[in-house]
Amino acid sequence: MLIFVIIFSVFFSSSSQLLLKKGAAQISIPNQIDFANITKLIGEITFNFYLFSGILFQVVALLSWVYVLKKVDVSFAYPFISLGFVFVMLMGYLIFNESLTLMKVIGTLVIILGVFIMGKA
Repeated sequence: MLIFVIIFSVFFSSSSQLLLKKGAAQISIPNQIDFANITKLIGEITFNFYLFSGILFQVVALLSWVYVLKKVDVSFAYPFISLGFVFVMLMGYLIFNESLTLMKVIGTLVIILGVFIMGKA
Protein backbone atom coordinates (compact mmCIF):
# COMPACT_ATOMS: atom_id res chain seq x y z
CA MET A 1 0.00 0.00 0.00
CA LEU A 2 2.77 2.46 0.87
CA ILE A 3 4.40 1.90 -2.52
CA PHE A 4 1.24 3.33 -4.09
CA VAL A 5 1.40 6.39 -1.82
CA ILE A 6 5.08 6.85 -2.75
CA ILE A 7 4.28 6.61 -6.47
CA PHE A 8 1.29 8.92 -5.96
CA SER A 9 3.58 11.50 -4.36
CA VAL A 10 6.19 11.19 -7.12
CA PHE A 11 3.48 11.46 -9.79
CA PHE A 12 2.08 14.66 -8.27
CA SER A 13 5.53 16.16 -7.78
CA SER A 14 6.51 15.37 -11.38
CA SER A 15 3.18 16.55 -12.76
CA SER A 16 3.61 19.81 -10.89
CA GLN A 17 6.87 20.42 -12.78
CA LEU A 18 5.12 19.90 -16.11
CA LEU A 19 2.31 22.27 -15.12
CA LEU A 20 4.81 24.87 -13.89
CA LYS A 21 6.75 24.65 -17.17
CA LYS A 22 3.60 25.16 -19.22
CA GLY A 23 2.53 28.05 -17.02
CA ALA A 24 5.97 29.66 -17.00
CA ALA A 25 5.82 29.95 -20.78
CA GLN A 26 2.70 32.12 -20.43
CA ILE A 27 3.97 34.77 -18.02
CA SER A 28 6.26 37.72 -18.57
CA ILE A 29 9.34 38.11 -16.40
CA PRO A 30 10.11 41.78 -15.70
CA ASN A 31 13.52 43.23 -16.52
CA GLN A 32 13.47 45.35 -13.39
CA ILE A 33 12.61 44.12 -9.91
CA ASP A 34 10.42 46.62 -8.09
CA PHE A 35 7.18 46.50 -6.12
CA ALA A 36 4.93 47.14 -9.12
CA ASN A 37 6.55 44.41 -11.21
CA ILE A 38 6.54 41.92 -8.34
CA THR A 39 2.86 42.64 -7.69
CA LYS A 40 2.08 42.15 -11.38
CA LEU A 41 4.06 38.89 -11.45
CA ILE A 42 2.24 37.57 -8.36
CA GLY A 43 -1.06 38.39 -10.07
CA GLU A 44 -0.01 36.56 -13.24
CA ILE A 45 1.06 33.52 -11.23
CA THR A 46 -2.11 33.51 -9.13
CA PHE A 47 -4.45 33.69 -12.11
CA ASN A 48 -2.51 31.36 -14.39
CA PHE A 49 -4.28 28.00 -14.37
CA TYR A 50 -1.13 25.96 -15.00
CA LEU A 51 1.03 27.73 -12.43
CA PHE A 52 -1.67 27.65 -9.77
CA SER A 53 -2.36 23.97 -10.50
CA GLY A 54 1.36 23.20 -10.38
CA ILE A 55 1.61 24.78 -6.94
CA LEU A 56 -1.42 22.80 -5.73
CA PHE A 57 0.02 19.56 -7.12
CA GLN A 58 3.26 20.26 -5.27
CA VAL A 59 1.34 20.75 -2.02
CA VAL A 60 -0.43 17.40 -2.54
CA ALA A 61 2.95 15.78 -3.24
CA LEU A 62 4.42 17.30 -0.08
CA LEU A 63 1.57 16.14 2.14
CA SER A 64 1.66 12.61 0.76
CA TRP A 65 5.46 12.53 1.05
CA VAL A 66 5.32 13.56 4.72
CA TYR A 67 2.88 10.69 5.28
CA VAL A 68 5.31 8.29 3.55
CA LEU A 69 8.26 9.47 5.64
CA LYS A 70 6.27 8.90 8.81
CA LYS A 71 5.60 5.28 7.80
CA VAL A 72 8.83 4.01 6.16
CA ASP A 73 12.59 4.50 6.29
CA VAL A 74 13.76 7.43 4.21
CA SER A 75 16.47 5.17 2.76
CA PHE A 76 13.68 3.02 1.31
CA ALA A 77 11.38 5.81 0.11
CA TYR A 78 13.84 8.31 -1.33
CA PRO A 79 15.12 6.25 -4.29
CA PHE A 80 11.56 6.20 -5.66
CA ILE A 81 11.87 9.94 -6.28
CA SER A 82 14.09 8.94 -9.20
CA LEU A 83 10.98 7.71 -10.98
CA GLY A 84 10.10 11.38 -11.36
CA PHE A 85 12.95 11.68 -13.89
CA VAL A 86 11.39 8.90 -15.94
CA PHE A 87 7.91 10.41 -15.88
CA VAL A 88 9.10 13.95 -16.64
CA MET A 89 11.30 12.76 -19.49
CA LEU A 90 8.44 10.86 -21.12
CA MET A 91 5.93 13.67 -20.61
CA GLY A 92 8.47 16.26 -21.78
CA TYR A 93 8.82 14.27 -24.97
CA LEU A 94 5.08 13.78 -25.46
CA ILE A 95 3.82 17.20 -24.37
CA PHE A 96 6.68 19.62 -25.07
CA ASN A 97 8.35 17.80 -27.99
CA GLU A 98 11.63 17.63 -26.06
CA SER A 99 14.33 15.40 -27.49
CA LEU A 100 14.44 11.73 -26.55
CA THR A 101 17.93 10.40 -27.19
CA LEU A 102 19.33 6.91 -26.84
CA MET A 103 21.35 8.02 -23.81
CA LYS A 104 18.20 9.34 -22.11
CA VAL A 105 16.44 6.05 -22.73
CA ILE A 106 19.39 4.06 -21.38
CA GLY A 107 19.58 6.34 -18.35
CA THR A 108 15.88 5.86 -17.76
CA LEU A 109 16.23 2.09 -17.88
CA VAL A 110 19.11 2.28 -15.38
CA ILE A 111 16.95 4.39 -13.05
CA ILE A 112 14.04 1.94 -13.28
CA LEU A 113 16.37 -0.99 -12.61
CA GLY A 114 17.91 0.82 -9.64
CA VAL A 115 14.53 1.62 -8.11
CA PHE A 116 13.42 -1.97 -8.63
CA ILE A 117 16.54 -3.28 -6.87
CA MET A 118 16.17 -0.79 -4.00
CA GLY A 119 12.52 -1.74 -3.63
CA LYS A 120 13.48 -5.39 -3.23
CA ALA A 121 16.23 -4.63 -0.67
